[in-house]
Amino acid sequence: MQHPDTPLFVKTHDFVLWLLRHTTRFPKNLRHSYTNRLESLAFEFEQLLIMANSSRGVHRGEYLRQADGKLACLRAMLRYSYDLQFLSGQQIKYSAEYLEQLGRLLGAWLKGTDR
Repeated sequence: MQHPDTPLFVKTHDFVLWLLRHTTRFPKNLRHSYTNRLESLAFEFEQLLIMANSSRGVHRGEYLRQADGKLACLRAMLRYSYDLQFLSGQQIKYSAEYLEQLGRLLGAWLKGTDR
């Protein structure tokens, strides 16, 4: 199955790849706790988008609202990466701006399903 080439899907995929490349440098002692949780949130966000894309009606809106919640959790978890000095100021700024873009795209889709 091919994923849609819409900006939300493309940007989500690109962000997950960026995150995976950076989490490999996080301390090994946090690999099974913090790092896995952070990566899982990113994968769950993408998975919910895919589920929403394959759904119709009220189910689509439910998946999109869940994805919005995952995005909020991802933002919060990424703040720890900066606080613990796993990501630099530039990297956290990049990720915050990227997540903001994803949030706007998701919000537009969610608004369209509420009509």
